[in-house]
Amino acid sequence: MNRKVTRNDVAKKAGVSPAVVSYVMNNSNYVSEQKRKAVLKAVEELNYTPNIFAKGLRTNRSSQIALVGDTLQDELYGTLSSELFDQGYYPSLFFSRKEDAFIGKLIEGRFDAMFMASNGFSAEQLNRIVDSGIPLILYQSRSYEGLDPRIVVRAPDLYDGVRKTINYLILKGHRRIACIPPLKYKTGGVGGDDFRAQAYTDTLKANGIPVNPDFFCVHTQNEQSILDDVCNMLTAYPAEERPTAFFASDDHMAAQVMQYVKKCSLRVPEDVAMVGWGNIASSYITTPELTTIDTEIGFFAQELSKALIQMVNGKQPESRLYKGKLIIRGST
Repeated sequence: MNRKVTRNDVAKKAGVSPAVVSYVMNNSNYVSEQKRKAVLKAVEELNYTPNIFAKGLRTNRSSQIALVGDTLQDELYGTLSSELFDQGYYPSLFFSRKEDAFIGKLIEGRFDAMFMASNGFSAEQLNRIVDSGIPLILYQSRSYEGLDPRIVVRAPDLYDGVRKTINYLILKGHRRIACIPPLKYKTGGVGGDDFRAQAYTDTLKANGIPVNPDFFCVHTQNEQSILDDVCNMLTAYPAEERPTAFFASDDHMAAQVMQYVKKCSLRVPEDVAMVGWGNIASSYITTPELTTIDTEIGFFAQELSKALIQMVNGKQPESRLYKGKLIIRGST
């Protein structure tokens, strides 16, 4: 069995010290061009791969960043993972579990930073992460009491996006508008602390439209439970009282609801209009194409990646909300 090539082997072949090899591999400290080329040539000839675990012991960093979400089917996670990997970090994806033991396991994982996109954790649980010394960026979608100011918020402006959507549908003549939160989302319905629910309720009231709690989906544990709620909305009321428009909090779910509506022999948009969120690739291939809020996922992922790396390096980026743009297509 061949022996693993070490930093000392590279140094010997390049005629430099092991420290110079480290400087070149980490792009730190000044190294003459002649020595740098010698090291890189030795690395290539010996097929040397640095041991990230040994490096972690020396630097007290793991180069690993945890990404935690409720579904992980959003394009954001794939794009963000690629951004971090290209910068030399190793993203680990986790489905969120709300118990304290899950938070404890994350803390034990020695991650350099974390990104949380789940509204099910309490402020106390999130504060516990930063108290352990791990920087945290939160995709904040609801209000919290007592959230540690060290937690950086980076998220689309959910309230503004939903407000734009509901106002647009009202301008199109809709007054019976239903709202579907994300999959596996903890929601208190129209009276909850979720920013989407608040915007939905506030915008209807501002336009003099009564809020019907039945038109806000509360069973989000799986896709079928959401479709069951949609079925109830469409069948529990006569045609003149059922929803004429749906706003879904992600494009994937909007596409599924659109297909379900068609199976109910209803037309989109003539009988039921549909709006999604995210402007992901699938929004272009639905029939008709999906009206949606464009959150510029690629740009947002770049911003998240930069902020996470800044926090790994001891900096504190500012919290920020990103405005979305309403993209009008055939589904409305």
